[in-house]
Amino acid sequence: PYFRSCTAAIRSTRKRTVRELEGLGFTVLPSVANFIFARSDRMHGGELYRRLKEAGVLVRWFDKPRISDYIRITIGSDSQMERLTGAVRRLLEHA
Repeated sequence: PYFRSCTAAIRSTRKRTVRELEGLGFTVLPSVANFIFARSDRMHGGELYRRLKEAGVLVRWFDKPRISDYIRITIGSDSQMERLTGAVRRLLEHA
């Protein structure tokens, strides 16, 4: 029951986060894991990673040719994901 509860929460939070990011114009690759890969046409993955880090939001970025435009976002709690999407929204407003 505990495992099912945790995985259900991750799926729900992942779905909501994907919807929020897509609403901000992101491309989000399909995922059934506890993370997503997302990219924005408005800001390169490396710059988005650095600016989120400066804002205190940690994501991962890989400087590899096929995925350098993407950031890897681990699905956290609802409040953590709200903090992420809020920070992304503010960054894109000034992009």
